[in-house]
Amino acid sequence: MKILYQHTIRTTLKILRQRTIRTTLIIVLTLLLSALLVATIYFTRFDPQWITFLGGVLFAAVLAMASQMSKTEWLILRRSKQLERVRELLAQEIARGHNIAEALRATETRMRLVNNQLPVPLLYADRDERCRYHNKACREWLNLPGEKIDGQLLRDIFGSKAYPAVAPQVAQTLAGASVDYELAWPDKSGTPAMLKVRQFPYASNGDQVLGFYLILTRPASAAAAEPAVANDAIGDALVPDEGSEALYLRSITGELMSGGIDPRARLARALQRNEFLLFAQKILPLADDVPEPDCYEVLLRLQEEEDNLLPPGGFIAVAEHYGMLEEIDRWVVRNLITWCLDKQRSTPGWRAPLFCVNLSDATIDNPEFARFVRQELQRPNFPPRALCFEISEQEAVNRHDNVRHFIAALKPAGCRFTIDAFGSAKVSFSHLRGLSVDFLKIDGTIIQNMLRDPAELEKARAINTVCRKISVRTIAEFVETEETLAKLRELGVDYVQGFGIARPGPINQIA
Repeated sequence: MKILYQHTIRTTLKILRQRTIRTTLIIVLTLLLSALLVATIYFTRFDPQWITFLGGVLFAAVLAMASQMSKTEWLILRRSKQLERVRELLAQEIARGHNIAEALRATETRMRLVNNQLPVPLLYADRDERCRYHNKACREWLNLPGEKIDGQLLRDIFGSKAYPAVAPQVAQTLAGASVDYELAWPDKSGTPAMLKVRQFPYASNGDQVLGFYLILTRPASAAAAEPAVANDAIGDALVPDEGSEALYLRSITGELMSGGIDPRARLARALQRNEFLLFAQKILPLADDVPEPDCYEVLLRLQEEEDNLLPPGGFIAVAEHYGMLEEIDRWVVRNLITWCLDKQRSTPGWRAPLFCVNLSDATIDNPEFARFVRQELQRPNFPPRALCFEISEQEAVNRHDNVRHFIAALKPAGCRFTIDAFGSAKVSFSHLRGLSVDFLKIDGTIIQNMLRDPAELEKARAINTVCRKISVRTIAEFVETEETLAKLRELGVDYVQGFGIARPGPINQIA
C-alpha cells in the first residue's frame, strides 16, 4: 500500500508540472482555430448569416476548451486532497500497528512470566487422557521431569495408586461436567495430604469435549479452615467468566504470537508455506467381511506444535475464532490427494487406503466446499472411494439439512461418510434419517466406560445391532486396553481405533 501511495504521489506531481504546458497548448490551438475561421470568412466572402454561424462555432469551441481546462484542474486538486488524506490514514495505521505489536509482545512476556511463576499446578489433557500441556508448578508438584509428563497418559503420570481416584472424575469431565474433588497426594516429606482439585472441560462452541484442564487449588484442610467466600478464590481466578475456551484460546494465541505476528497472519502463513503436517491413525478391522481393510483417520498438526511441544490441534480454536477452518479443511483435502498421487508414483502397485477426514461445521455449511472437492477429485489416478468425510453427530442434529445436501453433493462422486461421536448425547437414530452414511463411530466415552458401567455396554451393543440392520459399519473410538478390544470383538464391532491399537504418526509412515 505504501508503494502504491508513493507511485500515485509521483504521478500527481508529474501531472501538476505538465498542467502549464497543457494550458499553453490549448491557448495556442484556440488561437490557430480562430485565425483559420477569420481567414475563411475573409477570403470566401460569405454572407452575414454564415459569418454569424461560424462566429458562434468559434465561441462554443473556446467555451468547451475553457470548461475542459477548469474540469481538469478541479480533478487534479480533488485527487491531491484525497492523496493527502490517504497519507494521513496510512501514517495512523502504521502507528497503530506498531502500538498493537508492542502491546502483544508485552502481553506475551507477561503471560510467560505468569506461567512460570504461577504457584498453582495446571495441566491439560485430551480426550485420550494424554497430557498436552503443563506449567512449572505442575512439574514441581508431580516431582517429574517435563518429558515424563508431556504426551504421557494420566494413569502413567499419577501412578497405579492415585489414578483410580482420578479416573471417575476424568470420565465425568469428558462427559461435559466440571467437577471438584479431593485427592490424596504425598507432600515434600512423603506424608499423604488431601488436596483440592478442580477439573473443567474444554469444548469447541459447546460441541464435543476435546479435553479438560486439571487445576490443583489448595490443600483441603486449608480450604476448610477459610471462609466460604474465599474458598475457591484461586480456582475462580484461573477460570474467568468467559469460560475455559477463552482461557485456552489466550494460551495458544500467546504461543502463536512468535515474532510479533498476529495469530491469523501466523496461520495464513502456515497455509501458504505448507507448515502443517498430515498425521494418520490406524483404524483396525475386526470383522473379516469389511469393505475396507486399510483405514486411517487423518489428523493435522502445526509444525510449531511439534517443535514447541504444544497441545496437538490447539491451533484449531484460534482458526475457528478467526473463521479459518474451511481454509484449513481445503488444505487437508488438497495435500492428502497430492500425497496419495506422489505415493502412487513412487511405489508402483500401492493402493490408497480409506482416509477419514474431519470437517468443521463452517465447511459443511458452505456449498462451495463440495464443488472444490469435486474439482480436486478430477485429478488423474486418485480414487474418490479413498476419501471419507467425518461429520460429528452434533452437526448432524443441528445442521441436518446442510449435512444432507453436502452428502448428496459428494456421494455420487464416490466419497464415503462417517458420523463421529455417535451416542455422545443420546442413542437415537432419528437424526440420521435421510443421511446416506457408510460408517458410524461409537462415542469414545461409551467405549471407555462400558466395562465398568452396564448401561454404557448396552448402549454399545444396541448401536452395533441397529447398524448391522441398516448396513452401516461401526467403528469404536478410544480403544486402549486388551479387555476393551476383546469385548468389542465379542459385540461384533467392525473397526476399532485408539492408542491401544495405534498412535497417530506422520502420514509418511503408512506402509
